[in-house]
This record gives sequence, structure tokens and C-alpha cells, in this order.
Amino acid sequence: MNYCIDGLAASKMQGTDMFSYSREIISLLNSSTTFDEMHAIWDSFPLSFYWERLKNIDFVPLTIDRTKNDYSKLVDFLTENDISIYHSPNNGFSIPEKKVCKYITTIHTLYPIADKKNIDEKYLSKFIKMVPSALSISDSIIVNSEFTKDELINYFEVDKEKIKVVYPKCSEIFKPMEKVLCKNFLKRNYKIDYPYMLYVGSITERKNLELIIEILKQVKAKENNIKLVIAGDGSGKRSEYLNKLKKLINKYGLDNDVIFLGLVKYTHLPIFYSGALCVVDFSNYNSYPLSIVEACNCKSVVICNKTPVNLKVLNKCVVYAGYDEVIAIADFIQGMNDNSSYKNQIVAKFSTPLYSSDEQLLSMYSL
Repeated sequence: MNYCIDGLAASKMQGTDMFSYSREIISLLNSSTTFDEMHAIWDSFPLSFYWERLKNIDFVPLTIDRTKNDYSKLVDFLTENDISIYHSPNNGFSIPEKKVCKYITTIHTLYPIADKKNIDEKYLSKFIKMVPSALSISDSIIVNSEFTKDELINYFEVDKEKIKVVYPKCSEIFKPMEKVLCKNFLKRNYKIDYPYMLYVGSITERKNLELIIEILKQVKAKENNIKLVIAGDGSGKRSEYLNKLKKLINKYGLDNDVIFLGLVKYTHLPIFYSGALCVVDFSNYNSYPLSIVEACNCKSVVICNKTPVNLKVLNKCVVYAGYDEVIAIADFIQGMNDNSSYKNQIVAKFSTPLYSSDEQLLSMYSL
């Protein structure tokens, strides 16, 4: 049985959940015996060392015209190579209209539908056009949480029997790193030699970064050297919100205390998580909190809000706080900075978040 996956996210979308999701699937399949032949449609050559070493995956330079949604070359490839299962792991944007094999679509988020006013009109139009078609023609629809499943049923007419909840897999690189190693690495490569709060994720309004800056303001009022490190993409259409944040930072006199790193190399993230005083995330909307799960696996103290998904996936492995608890959060962060044993005691009480094992992830291909 032959298999093909759209590798767009893994090849060109670093810094997104879809990148991490696709990366883990392709890496796992490389060492599995699930399929006879495995192909990945690839948009970035030459291959990096990471991908080049995956010898059981055929990386295919198909040059699909994605801007025009022309997937005729993909249909030809699937037919000519006798593909049994084709997987589009990026919200179904690359599911062809013509059915030539079994199709699997992964839906990561329905945010464009849930909050239309904050979505680019061109992207929203494409989403509304492509997703229903993908849902209709797909043999199986994979969602990353029960929350996404419920939203999918709420917003679209879809056969519930086709929907399967499969949590993403958290990469094995996310594990606790030795503190001295973290300290030396961050100082040498990023000039970070101070205690820091950490946010990892895209720089968009739904991430509620103003609240994190408010927390930092309260933390700095206690006369300490704690700073806020933000690792995430603020380019392109995100720049308007980024500039808004910078104005707030300037208003509070925190220009030297907030460090925007942009996208951080994926393999550096475990060091950032392990070296952080705490990780903060107060997203207004999330379908699966992958960056928080990664942080938890690095034994970080994560402070976040109580969303339905967070409560289900994270359970007792984070510190929950409300939007109106800024002063209490600041006191808590200060307490960990003053007493490292206090922080260690907190971490020792944490449980493990929910994410897929190798077997659970591969179960999506049992059609």
C-alpha cells in the first residue's frame, strides 16, 4: 500500500503547530512499516540535513500552483504512483476535488470561522471555499481535540462518523535540559543572561500578549532583573499588532525588558523552555495547546488560562490563572525567582499532558 502526504507545513511553515504536527508524522513514518512506499510533496529544496537523513521518504518537487488551488499535478501523481492514502495535514487546503484514492484531512483549527472579524478577508474566503469541499470528499477527518470536533460539527455539515480525535505527538526533543547547559547556550547564542518569562507562539491578537506585558509591568515594579522573551513570528500581516505591542511596551518603560526574538530554531526551543523562569500563555482561543505541552515536557512552570482545551489536555501540569489576577501572577513569578526550591516543589507536583504516542498517531491511517 502506497502513501502520500502534503509536506507544505513541514517544509515551509516553521514556527506553526502544523509544522510540528507534520514533522512528527513524516519522521515517524520513516521508521515504520505501515506503508510500502511513502511520498511527501515538498516545497523547499535542497533538503535540510534533518530531512535528507530520512531515507524511506521520497520527497517530491511537484510545483503545485497553490495560489490558484490547481491540484491537477497532484491528482496525476497520486494516480501514476498507485497511491492508496493521501493525507492533507493542513486544514484540507490541498485535498483535490477529483477523488482518485482515499483522502485524509486534518483540521487543526476553526478559528477563521469562529472569529471572522480578525481574519484576513482573502484567507477567510479561501478557507470557506476549500474546507467544506475537503470535508465532503475525505474518507476520514482527523481533529486535534474534542473541542475542534465540536466546532467542526457546529460550523459545517459533516458526517460525524468520519471524524476521529487524534492528539498531536509531542516531539521527543522536548525534555528537561541541564540548567548550566541552558544558561551557557542562551548567553552565548542569544545574549540572555538574566531570569526570563517566556512566550512561544505567533504574535497575533488572539494570543492576548497585552496581558503578559501587564504581568511584566507588575513584576518589574518589584525591582528585579526579570525580562520577557517572546519567540514568535511578528512579520507580514502580524506587524500591525506587533507595533501596537511595542507602543504599549514603550508606554510602560519596558523597552529594555521585552526581547522579541522572531522565529527561534525548532531545536533550540527545549533549551528556552528549560531555562525559563516560567512560560506564560493566555491565548483567547486554542484548539490544542502544543507549545504548552512542549514546555510541560521540559518541566517548565507554565502559567495559563482555563480554556476548555487547556483543562482537558493539560489537566494538572500547569498553574491556572485568570485575566484579573495580574498582581497575584506577578507575586508568584517573583516568589519563584527568589526561591528556586519553591519552583522545584511546584514542578514536582505536575502531572503529564495529553498527547499521542507513536501508535496512537499512526492509528489515523486505519481506514
